[in-house]
Amino acid sequence: MAGGRHSSAGPEREGRSPAFYAVCAAAVIGIVASVVVVVQSVRSWADECGQVADYTLAADPSIAPALAGILGEARSTDLGCANIAVSGATSGDIAGRLGKGTGAPDLWIPDSGAWVGKAALTAAGPVEVMTGSVASSPVVLASREEDAPTSPTWLAALQIKDIQLGNPLVTGVAQAPINAALAEGRADPVSAGTVRAALVPLAQEESARTADEPVGEEMLQGVVDNGGVAVATEQSVLEFTDGDGARTLAATVPPTGSNFMNFPLVVTSPAPDRHYKATQVARAVAAVLGGEVARAVLAEHGFRGPDGSPPADGRGVGRVTTLALDDESPLQDALGGWALMALPIRTLVAIDVSGSMETPAGNRSRMDLTVDAALAGNAMFPDSVSAGLWAFSQGLGGGPQDYQELVPIRRYDTVVDGLTQRALMAQQAGKVEGLIGGGTGLYDTTLAAFRTVQDTYDPRAVNSVIILTDGANEDPDSITKEQLLSILEREMDPARPVIIVTIGITDDADAATLAEISRVTGGSSYVAKDPADIANVFVNALAARGRS
Repeated sequence: MAGGRHSSAGPEREGRSPAFYAVCAAAVIGIVASVVVVVQSVRSWADECGQVADYTLAADPSIAPALAGILGEARSTDLGCANIAVSGATSGDIAGRLGKGTGAPDLWIPDSGAWVGKAALTAAGPVEVMTGSVASSPVVLASREEDAPTSPTWLAALQIKDIQLGNPLVTGVAQAPINAALAEGRADPVSAGTVRAALVPLAQEESARTADEPVGEEMLQGVVDNGGVAVATEQSVLEFTDGDGARTLAATVPPTGSNFMNFPLVVTSPAPDRHYKATQVARAVAAVLGGEVARAVLAEHGFRGPDGSPPADGRGVGRVTTLALDDESPLQDALGGWALMALPIRTLVAIDVSGSMETPAGNRSRMDLTVDAALAGNAMFPDSVSAGLWAFSQGLGGGPQDYQELVPIRRYDTVVDGLTQRALMAQQAGKVEGLIGGGTGLYDTTLAAFRTVQDTYDPRAVNSVIILTDGANEDPDSITKEQLLSILEREMDPARPVIIVTIGITDDADAATLAEISRVTGGSSYVAKDPADIANVFVNALAARGRS
């Protein structure tokens, strides 16, 4: 029964592959968990199909091994005359790929349908749900039998000392307890604030973490070895448990119920022609995964059917009431609060070194004051901050490139050639005055900086670009403002958000354009009308990172 203690011992399943999560944090947290298994029919069906085409399917790592086995045994004719390459990847990572339009799979099975709506908002191509669920599994509290909690609610579970939640910005499993806790109190107007308050210590612990949190089998083994309570799925506990009882864990849920992972099948190929063909293949895949043979294999791997009915063999936590929000906006608000509490600063600072930065500001120059601002920010923030430094003006990087990297993004406590990153940032900031010259290469630099931070995204940080400039774009060979805004809007990725903070130096800055650039990425824009205010504006912009 839900809320009771259940030993999840089960027979060892031959050929079981260990689940591997790369969490948002992990490496989400957004690094790809990647064992790629090319699934081909054991016999040639080319004569029946005429031609067999290759398609890719990215699936949550927990279900990827089962899918590889099922689709590997299916005939190509049953798969729409296709070979399917199955890869394991976190849901947050694939949502990010869809936003970029590169590296997107043809088909996708995330852990939760909640990712589909998020990805569709910024995907480069259509995102179409083929079937709402190919399998399901309730989220549970995993522990040693003797440590099994008796939490009356998920709100109480979130307050268990040292509970291992994971990163809710990267996986649906980590989001589930928050969703369930909010659903428990949806009739209570103060409940959402209570849930957010319960998340504060968990988020702060995430912020202080210096190593990746264990996930998947590693996390569950840690519970066996060291005790404690971890958030997991019933399926992962069943899959982990050995038949000889050496790795037995208890799986429990509060009596209020639980949130389910539902593993929808989604068509995600961005190109229209390819998407149409992938849709035909997806229909065939859905039919195969809905068949008796596939259901049996999924059950052997610990999954429930799409209806969430308990396993027929009595394993697991029994019948569970579904806890889910009808309106997910409270969940998104809670996740936004988590991001601000849990994620440290990770930023790329780009300083305008165009000729106008030599303009006098009192008895000094605009550049002198800008460097002072950068040094002030550099000195006040903790070692958990990661930062890098660029300078930009037209042609500064050689040829058409308007930017030059001075220091790559690293944590402040990283030591390079005997100097900390903090010292390197200060050293290079003091040298930018020697680079002054040329026009303002704003648009190309902004896009390059955005893409650099997105490509090196850290799911355990608020990732941002900070542009300091006293002018408007002056590079006639650069992209236009309209092109920049369009590209930023298209490439903004809800799973890998990068905000752009713009700081205009004096009224000469193109404040309206800077505000548009920031707004399209969810960032903030500031103007230091008095050059003496530059330092305060810069520090406030860093501290505000993403609150707008």
